Amino acid sequence: MNRLYFVSFLLLLSFGCQTPQQVITPTFPTHTEQINLNRIKMITKSEAFHTDSKEGKKPLTLEPGVSVEYSENKIPFIQLDLFFEDAGISIIEEIISGTILDHHIIVLNQKGEIIAKQPVNFQAYEILETKTEVMRNKVIVGESKKPVKVNSTVPETKTSREAIERQYTDRDTVPQVLEIQEGKVPNLGEYINIYLELTYVNPQLEPNCESYAGNCNGAKQKFFEDVTGRNRRELDILKNRYVEGEVAQFPNLTQTEQLEFKTNIKSKIENTNGVFGPKHGFTKFMFREWNLVSSPRYFRIVSINKNGKQSLLEERNDEKKLTDESEEKSKSDDHDSHSIFDSPTHTKHKKRTIPTP
Repeated sequence: MNRLYFVSFLLLLSFGCQTPQQVITPTFPTHTEQINLNRIKMITKSEAFHTDSKEGKKPLTLEPGVSVEYSENKIPFIQLDLFFEDAGISIIEEIISGTILDHHIIVLNQKGEIIAKQPVNFQAYEILETKTEVMRNKVIVGESKKPVKVNSTVPETKTSREAIERQYTDRDTVPQVLEIQEGKVPNLGEYINIYLELTYVNPQLEPNCESYAGNCNGAKQKFFEDVTGRNRRELDILKNRYVEGEVAQFPNLTQTEQLEFKTNIKSKIENTNGVFGPKHGFTKFMFREWNLVSSPRYFRIVSINKNGKQSLLEERNDEKKLTDESEEKSKSDDHDSHSIFDSPTHTKHKKRTIPTP
């Protein structure tokens, strides 16, 4: 009997000591874990040039100046570049992938009024245009058996266009044209305030990478595949329109589309949570949404270009200085001038005392 108990004990011990199956820990691609909103800024063209220069980066100007220009159809606008290097988020790529569902650049005047508000704009494609000239000549061979050109034609010009998709990194500056609302153009010397608003959706991911063939971002791609597909289709349509020579802009998501995609993403997360992978790992996700606001930056209006005429802040200051000096001189002349009809209390009529030795 004791021997039977001993054998049973050994069997239980052998079952308990089986080598457990190894649980694979997901390894995610290395990326910045923190978003630094202070690094998302609007910068001037000159600052963008120094940023891209190989000579070394220069610090941003404390009080940058910006110009108000008018387009051919008399729309006032301001040109600036969007800059987000080392911000921990590649804004253009995130917009295309669908994690940034809503985005706006907002411009305020000194009174705090919104004078411009528009989505982040980016030139999705670069257009490569090639022009070739084709000459047609009739060649006749005469009695001399030498070719004779007859009836030469004017060269025909043929143009071909090719659209090349631009790839943006977090080190690229993205040009922006901010159209100012009618009747709200700031005056010379006034300040404007510009910042960026983003609606960013980024689920918390703890997936089993083996469930997605070793792709740790596979789950995220699945959640956003609908909005990413929509954006890719729009980019293809945009590409064809550019090739045809049309002027077009990337259509951003409407409020209705944003709500639909959010609902879709949440539904996929609920259906995916708790699903076990082949190595006893499991997926765990959480829907997260942030309304992000970048640090504001102030610009001073230093010039206004309208109808081919340019008004500069320096000229305005010089004119004001000359006007002030002229007024002061006029007051001084009025004070010093006198006549016999002045009042007896005028300084000219006061008794003067001449000291004697």
